[in-house]
Amino acid sequence: MPEIVSDIVDVYVFRRLNARVQFLLLQRRPNVPLGNTWQSFHTQIQGYESTIEAGRRAVRELSGLTVSEVYSADHINEFFDDTRDVVVLAPVLAVNVSPQAPVTLGPELKECAWWDTNQAIARLPFAGQRWAVRHINELMSAGLAESQLYRLQLPEEPRLSSRADFEEDAAATAIEDSGGKITLPDVEAQVVDDTGAAEDDVANRNAQEEPDANAERLVTMDADAESLPTHFGRRTDVPNRDE
Repeated sequence: MPEIVSDIVDVYVFRRLNARVQFLLLQRRPNVPLGNTWQSFHTQIQGYESTIEAGRRAVRELSGLTVSEVYSADHINEFFDDTRDVVVLAPVLAVNVSPQAPVTLGPELKECAWWDTNQAIARLPFAGQRWAVRHINELMSAGLAESQLYRLQLPEEPRLSSRADFEEDAAATAIEDSGGKITLPDVEAQVVDDTGAAEDDVANRNAQEEPDANAERLVTMDADAESLPTHFGRRTDVPNRDE
């Protein structure tokens, strides 16, 4: 009976160019497994790595590109690996890179190209890969606000503290400072009282203020800086295929 493992990550590198989502595919050399086929990025997750770290490593080793953003593709690719007699559940990630970044191909690859969604679907050999491309295109074309719901945190990005974090820290401090005189139910009751008072105060202030119907909020985003390693095989300009 085959085991079920989850030690592979599938990664789809995309860019937004002229309001279109394009995918970077890699064509493998004839003398390697799956020779001459067009593939996405995938790698085995090492014991010391998280899934995101493994995906970013695969992109760096196979193309020399630096990942600027990583998204959940909201999909698990399921397939049978007969060489190990296992069923693999591979999480699927979508990663964004600079639209004009040059590519340095790894040694097992002979060509790479940016393809529009339908072109990429026509070249990928497996149904799970084609489904992933369709779904990622849908997610990334839905609009900035919608796509950000699927954005994941890169390992070096600081985690933003939530209100719950601050409340838990304050509760722990209050209980410790009281020497046992204050208990957790006491703290929770005080939080409820404070929250109700704050909501009443906000409602009173809102009733006294006239809203400005013409107010607008402008959201700006800084593009991440792109760095390119130079030690991953040969460097190539990536054709933008419009066949």
